[in-house]
Amino acid sequence: MDHIRQAVLKARDKRAGGGNSPASVARGSTAQSGGMDFDNDIDLSQFKTASCNLDNFNHHRIIASEHDPVLNSYRVLRTRVIQKMEAEGWQSIAVVSPSPSAGKTVTAINLAIAVASSKGSRVTLADLDFYRPSVARYLGVDNSGPLLDYFEGSATLNDTVRTSNLQDILLMSNERVSRRGAEFLSSSKVEELVNISVRDYKSRMVVMDTSPILGCDDTIALLPNIDCVLLVAASGQTRSSDLKEAKRLLKNTNIVGTILNKAPATSVATNYYYY
Repeated sequence: MDHIRQAVLKARDKRAGGGNSPASVARGSTAQSGGMDFDNDIDLSQFKTASCNLDNFNHHRIIASEHDPVLNSYRVLRTRVIQKMEAEGWQSIAVVSPSPSAGKTVTAINLAIAVASSKGSRVTLADLDFYRPSVARYLGVDNSGPLLDYFEGSATLNDTVRTSNLQDILLMSNERVSRRGAEFLSSSKVEELVNISVRDYKSRMVVMDTSPILGCDDTIALLPNIDCVLLVAASGQTRSSDLKEAKRLLKNTNIVGTILNKAPATSVATNYYYY
């Protein structure tokens, strides 16, 4: 059994047997970078649990196997994103695309999985696409957290967090649609979400899935409240004019890199990730 799926199944088995979550058990070592100590030995029993449907991962192109042809690309992406963010002292990254169907949600999920696979690297994965929330659906989550309730003021952030059978990932998912996204994402709630995730939940990184930047003003409203973005374009689908317009809107935002998604299999190794 490959390493990634084994880790996921081990986490699920421990939870089924009533044991502690792997994230709340001391690993014996921590990952240190840029002078920061990522100590994941904290109690996560305050959070509800959710189970991801691993059988659907392949269908949605979510990493579930070390034999996945795009896994190496996400490892490269993970390393370069971590290096850049920690060199700059950044903690939050939004995954954005010019238009729908570029694969930004899958990219956000796979980036979170790749980062969390490193020891001592807990990740908070937040679904901030209030027009078309998809993280819970793609993961097949059976107990989605009400992240929108937090922004509306009817729930605390702790109420929205879910631990899962994904190793060292805290899920902040959502299934409700809202047209008040720009209002919520320009508020102090975003900064609070990041600060609590890093300080209290000991997350190394907060990965955010967002609405397409040309489809509404939600992501534009979010930009001043996050550290950097990862821009996703779809090969043969994203129009060059849309990509240029997205970059224009992001001109005052830190862009970690650009993903060329849905590239032909023969070009994945060389063209998947570029600056």
